Amino acid sequence: MAHIRLAVVQDASALLDILKQYIETPITLEYEIPSVADKETQILAFSHDYPFIVIEDDSEVVGYAFAHGDLAQPGLSWNAELRAFIRLNRRGNHYGTAAMNVLMDILRLQNVRNVYSNVTEGNPRSESLHRKLGFNKCGVLHKTGYKNGRWLDVNLLEKRICDEEGTERPAPFVPFSKLDRAEVQKIIDKANEALK
Repeated sequence: MAHIRLAVVQDASALLDILKQYIETPITLEYEIPSVADKETQILAFSHDYPFIVIEDDSEVVGYAFAHGDLAQPGLSWNAELRAFIRLNRRGNHYGTAAMNVLMDILRLQNVRNVYSNVTEGNPRSESLHRKLGFNKCGVLHKTGYKNGRWLDVNLLEKRICDEEGTERPAPFVPFSKLDRAEVQKIIDKANEALK
């Protein structure tokens, strides 16, 4: 049975196995698979401030998703970019939808107001997923990504995840590591119930 949980550094190799399935495609603009140590560092670094989750099914990691942002510029701390990767042979099971919803629900606890995704042209599954989740296209970076001998457009997608209009001073961003773990677990449990 599929379930979502928080990522740990021991997941690094499994996450790299998933990423390897995409490395030759325009879905990711990475050219090389990072080392296990680099992926472990990414998990630790990102999960301090933002959610980083995995989806398991039959004790196998079948996908992962994470958020990240630009905390170096305090005025942007209420925004986050989302990314998700699902094993190619496990797509179509709503894992991406569940993972993205978990990320957005946790980000709401962190007082994040807007989420973004960059989707490279030629990725209709991702475009469809984001439309279903209520993302809107807010721009195109024309011929900005280069992979496999050609220039690619990157679509910029956005979604407001708070109810506020934005005229008041926002509540401060709360790093993921400072969240009440019981509240985070409630979100994950709700998603896991829906995956049954």
